[in-house]
Amino acid sequence: MLDRLVEIVTGGKKAATNRSCLGAALDKVCPRFSSVYAEQKEANEVVDALDILSNMVMHEIQPGNIDTAAARAYLSILIENEHLPIAHQLSENDLECLKQLFMGYFCKSEDVNAKGAQVLSLIERKFGSGEFSQARILLQIFETNEETRLNNERNLYYEEMISRLDMAFLRYKGISHVMVDAAVQEDASDEVVLKALSAIERENDAHFCLYLIDQNENAQWQKALESIEAEVKDYITEYIPVIHWYPLGQLSESIESQIGRHMTFDMLRRHVQNKLRMCYFLLLASGNTGYEWFIFAFTEWSRIVFGVDVREVLPMLHRCSVVESMCFQEVLDVVTDRFYGPAMNRVTMTTEDLDVAYRKVVKRLLANDAVDIPKGNYCFGDFILDELLPFKYEDASFAFRLYNMM
Repeated sequence: MLDRLVEIVTGGKKAATNRSCLGAALDKVCPRFSSVYAEQKEANEVVDALDILSNMVMHEIQPGNIDTAAARAYLSILIENEHLPIAHQLSENDLECLKQLFMGYFCKSEDVNAKGAQVLSLIERKFGSGEFSQARILLQIFETNEETRLNNERNLYYEEMISRLDMAFLRYKGISHVMVDAAVQEDASDEVVLKALSAIERENDAHFCLYLIDQNENAQWQKALESIEAEVKDYITEYIPVIHWYPLGQLSESIESQIGRHMTFDMLRRHVQNKLRMCYFLLLASGNTGYEWFIFAFTEWSRIVFGVDVREVLPMLHRCSVVESMCFQEVLDVVTDRFYGPAMNRVTMTTEDLDVAYRKVVKRLLANDAVDIPKGNYCFGDFILDELLPFKYEDASFAFRLYNMM
């Protein structure tokens, strides 16, 4: 399986700022982790490195005696929250509400039911405001049985897909020809491109992001973990340093470098699954949605790019998710790996391929006759992949429905 499709040399840009509570805590924990781990391992035959990390992080956030199970559960929530664009993350007040519930539950507090009711009310508000990524994180703590988990996931799926189809679009007004002409040049600098793309942000509140690990953070953790046995190091680095949705151009490297590091196998897999999810939803929708063309476009794309017959994929997807009552994301993983996996593993991309696709995407986004764009955060890498693995859109704005982070 590909760990990375391409490696690109780094350049120079401004550094990321505004550390979250988790980021600030990890900064303090990083230089001390290996020594604390060594001490606890010497004192006990069996230690769990993630338990140690969780306790250390929680102590930085809230000093005092913390139940290990509560610390570990809360850390997992914090990490998932960090995976979202900043605008889609749970607020400090939301996280505090969750933390109080965790502490109350694991400490068997008498007011745990009241705290649970507060979180349920918070989930209802997230649903009502269309903040489905946040609702998905919050709902995990109430998934006490299989039936509840499946029901929660299905409700989220249908609400999110309906919301995508009903998005309110704003007409992108375009910017000066001089600025566009400068940004679409083959040798246009990052500064020139980002200046032009900022017009879309101002007019449509639309932001383009990439899924990345900060290289400075990665170097710090690699150094901090170098004395720890390999299997434990691999275990911990599945969680830290945390992967973020960074705004395009935020990290201290060139945009081309950021795009190259974003293009992992997981991002390719996610790209395929986004389209498969939408195709399945449109097939289930009653009546004429106006987007039936997407079903045929996805069918052709699957056949041409991956050699996959969608008529074999969709029945299995439906049977497993409805008849066999499997978790929908689990089913997506299974069918994607089974049908699309072989071809995805053969996908290769050069730095030149990515650079050409990047320039084409910039041209399309900056065109004066650009499509309508709804506000939101978009995975810029998906637009790049649409160029590299050509997908035919009859409605050019539909890509934004697919790639908006809800």
